[in-house]
Amino acid sequence: MRAERLLRLLLRLQSGGRATVGELARHLEVSPRTVQRDLDALSLAGVPVYATRGRGGGWALLPDYRTRLTGLTPAEVMSVFVGATAHVLADLGLDASSDRAMIKLIAALPEGTRREAEFARQRLLVDHAGWDDRREVPPWLDLCREAIWAERRIMIGYRDRKRPFPVEPLGLVAKARTWYLVAARTDGALRTFRISRLTSASPTADSFTRPRDFDLAAYWSETQRRFAATLPSYPIRLRVRDHVLPRFRPTAPVRSDGDGWSVVEADLENPDEACSTVLSLAGDAVVLAPAELLIMVRDAARRILGTA
Repeated sequence: MRAERLLRLLLRLQSGGRATVGELARHLEVSPRTVQRDLDALSLAGVPVYATRGRGGGWALLPDYRTRLTGLTPAEVMSVFVGATAHVLADLGLDASSDRAMIKLIAALPEGTRREAEFARQRLLVDHAGWDDRREVPPWLDLCREAIWAERRIMIGYRDRKRPFPVEPLGLVAKARTWYLVAARTDGALRTFRISRLTSASPTADSFTRPRDFDLAAYWSETQRRFAATLPSYPIRLRVRDHVLPRFRPTAPVRSDGDGWSVVEADLENPDEACSTVLSLAGDAVVLAPAELLIMVRDAARRILGTA
């Protein structure tokens, strides 16, 4: 959501001082080009941002400038930084704070921008929940969040462990509708725990010092990369009719043949899944590679026809 990102950019410059476009891009987790566009947008909106060149240069606010975003409570500010994903805010008990924060943010905008923001807010809604979404909030979520904020160790029981053990909670991650706790063990090793698999959780009186170099977003990105590397992989190449292309992932490489057919590359889990996929497409797919898949499909078709 761009309004949220602009606010984060503005508050980063106000609290952190001068920063390069690269530093801002890493902070906001966007491209340098996006940061440049956002800086231009702030300037056009009347925010006094300016750039200096040379060693030690970067973007900054005029020294005496302060935002007029007053009156926000800590919960409202937190709801903005967490993001506007409704189910995440609801799980954390911040949905009402998010609504109040949005009203205050819109009220603090210049007249023209305020009209545009309200116009968009009344016409665009992103709902990440499924139609049959009956999932309950994990019972230990609030305790974990409070321990993270207070930097207090907690004792947790986990599904595959016989006894509870202490951890130092560092962050929470909402992956779709699943919550994960990122924590350090007493030996310093970082681990990820699915909160719904906790069998118990209790606070302790022991505090800990959060690692200064720990970055939750970077840790999670690396965790996902390592997990993806462990997934089974069976790459295939098919020639398919264009109307079945939506059956494949949007990231699958596609080359159009210009005659109503395209060549698509897909990565499935195993040969059996690949064979089932091709058979389900009937006459709308031709196997190009690997050769063993072509044999599997041919043999399966013969068995279906009773000619094997």
